Amino acid sequence: MIRLVTKSDLQQAASLVAMAYPGMQISGKEAQQTFIERLSFEIESENNLSFYGFFTEQDELLGLYKLHDLNMNVNGSIVRVWGIGTVAVHFFHKKEGIAKQLLQHFHELARQENVGIVSLYPFNTSFYQKMGYGYGPTRYQYKLKPTSFPSSGERKKVVMLSPSNEEEIVAVYNKFASMHHGMIERTWHERNLIKKKATYYAGVYEGNELVGALAYKLQPVKDSHFLHHEMNIFEWVWTKPSAFIDMCTWIHSQQDQVDRVYVRTQDESFIYQLEDPKNDSNRIIPSVYHEIGTVGTGIMYRISSIMSFVEQTNFNSLDRPDRPVTISLFVQDSFIKEQNGSYNLSYSEDCWSIEKSSISIEEVDVSIAVSDLSSWWMGCVSLEQLAQYGKVKVNNWPANQLDRWFKPTNKPVCFTSF
Repeated sequence: MIRLVTKSDLQQAASLVAMAYPGMQISGKEAQQTFIERLSFEIESENNLSFYGFFTEQDELLGLYKLHDLNMNVNGSIVRVWGIGTVAVHFFHKKEGIAKQLLQHFHELARQENVGIVSLYPFNTSFYQKMGYGYGPTRYQYKLKPTSFPSSGERKKVVMLSPSNEEEIVAVYNKFASMHHGMIERTWHERNLIKKKATYYAGVYEGNELVGALAYKLQPVKDSHFLHHEMNIFEWVWTKPSAFIDMCTWIHSQQDQVDRVYVRTQDESFIYQLEDPKNDSNRIIPSVYHEIGTVGTGIMYRISSIMSFVEQTNFNSLDRPDRPVTISLFVQDSFIKEQNGSYNLSYSEDCWSIEKSSISIEEVDVSIAVSDLSSWWMGCVSLEQLAQYGKVKVNNWPANQLDRWFKPTNKPVCFTSF
């Protein structure tokens, strides 16, 4: 049975998570008690979180997950999305299909609530791709000299912020989110981190409005003296280009104390704003490509309800056909079997609509796995690229034409962890 986790279940939950994630180092009595207190606070608070557990008939907890109810910018429209995290299975009950049942429960709840898209950070990418999750945008990590940042702005406009500026930080963050596809609005957990001063914040004002904010920590350089630091940037938002330049100038001015600056971004154009994007590896990639960073895959997206996704997003801000059209799709979805099959995606009077059809897979315009459909409709990869690699079959329509109608111009950006 899968049900909501209550306060009386928290001791079991802490023991379960300690075994499932030994890297969290909560197996000790004191650490577990701290973890229980955190879970209790999250369960009792009014927030965007819910915990669900897999229980035996004897009420033994064998698995759990945390549900995050979020608001995300999907190509200019703020839509409700769900995230799933802290998926944990009892160490002595692995390979019994518990994780699969937890995911099925999560997807069924999402569909009941008309949530069109869900997401997660995978512990195993192939495991979740088999469940229909498509790869999200790649994240780049740069390790830059402060002098690599432009210095044409006004350093003195950058001021230190504190937890008392929480509402202003949230406001500029959410405005940044409204401007960037894929961004999730500020969460309850992130607000708590501001209150607890988990990082330092620097900001830029224009008049009385905060137009840029940067969260960072300073950490000592390994095997160096106590005055030698690296700057680790955790989030960086701005609503005016001048605020970005001012904050760059402030970072540039830290060269006497900061050796390298860590920046993580999903924006491929970021390096074009720098004077020197090279990291400190001194490695060359053949023939002559200087190493500038490392790259990873993380957040994955899954369309949990094709009908709801089309209805809620209407593929806003994308090119529209100049006449009524109908595109036939065959979506392969072995995990949410109700979604498996063919669809007619029709455009008329500035609106897209979708309905199930009986067209065979051989006759459709596009045959695609739900994982690839999710990546495509979230703008992570183009249909044209998927077709070039033989991942999808496209008939009757040029793939690049379908991209103009259904693929967001920019890849998603996401700062939110869950």
